[in-house]
Amino acid sequence: MKIVLPGSAIGVLGGGEKARMLALVAYRMGYRVHAFAPAGAWGDVSITAGWDDTGRLHEFAAATDVIIVASDDVPPSTLRALPESCNLQPGPRAFEAAARDALVERDPAKAIAADFVILGIRSVNGSSMFYDPIAVDRINGAADISRAPAAISLKPAHQATEILRRKMEQLEITGVACGSFTLTADSQLPLHEFTIGPHRAGDVTVVASVTSQYEQHLRAVCGLPLGSTDLLRPAAMAVLPDDTWSNGDPNWSAATVMPEVKLHLHGNHSGFLTATAASGTLARQIVRAARASLANKELGGRASG
Repeated sequence: MKIVLPGSAIGVLGGGEKARMLALVAYRMGYRVHAFAPAGAWGDVSITAGWDDTGRLHEFAAATDVIIVASDDVPPSTLRALPESCNLQPGPRAFEAAARDALVERDPAKAIAADFVILGIRSVNGSSMFYDPIAVDRINGAADISRAPAAISLKPAHQATEILRRKMEQLEITGVACGSFTLTADSQLPLHEFTIGPHRAGDVTVVASVTSQYEQHLRAVCGLPLGSTDLLRPAAMAVLPDDTWSNGDPNWSAATVMPEVKLHLHGNHSGFLTATAASGTLARQIVRAARASLANKELGGRASG
């Protein structure tokens, strides 16, 4: 097992929001960042090249101590093109196996009692930790607003965690992985989605948890002890969709006038809002109101829910 200590170079494949969040945490922890992407690479060393540019990929790999995948757009052929000697965590076989998984599609006819995700972290040494369930509101199947804690009883929460644990061990996942579940009215608990790496719904951990999903991912792939998954305070996260910018620059002042709200922007019209509150439900109301206020071109004091 290779331990990658602060001061080392972390290679980030991808140039989007997830890549930037990981890079920001890496900088805070004292690492150097080498980024590779067809566009938007962001780091101490940034290589802008196609995913099929084997020469630049090998150059990138030679300068890094560990490589992580920070974009869903990275094709399997790119991972296979990396030299076998590089420290890619997890390896290409994990991504290929996850892509082949036949998961249960959501049944619109099923009455849903709860829609939630479980985030797990597995270190290079095989140890693992899990966050408590995070509730998810979806639009067209994609996470739109997430909140913690989710109102899930202990039994289904434990069952979902064990399903995710077994899958992570089976695929030998290193880093963060996410399982998306529904609890149906007849107490069924299908797994609908399994993804490797930080998940959109898990962005709520940036303010809700002692250790965010991004820091956990870096700790795990670098072989550092995993952080606490304890909840600091109930919180919610709201995605900023592309149409947030459809009428020009949003009114950031109208959202950030709410003292509980934090703005997370990462360029290329991407980002999210978070808020903490006395309950996850109240935090959800706050981020929803803050997001709606972005279209208000006149700042008239605190927005209301």
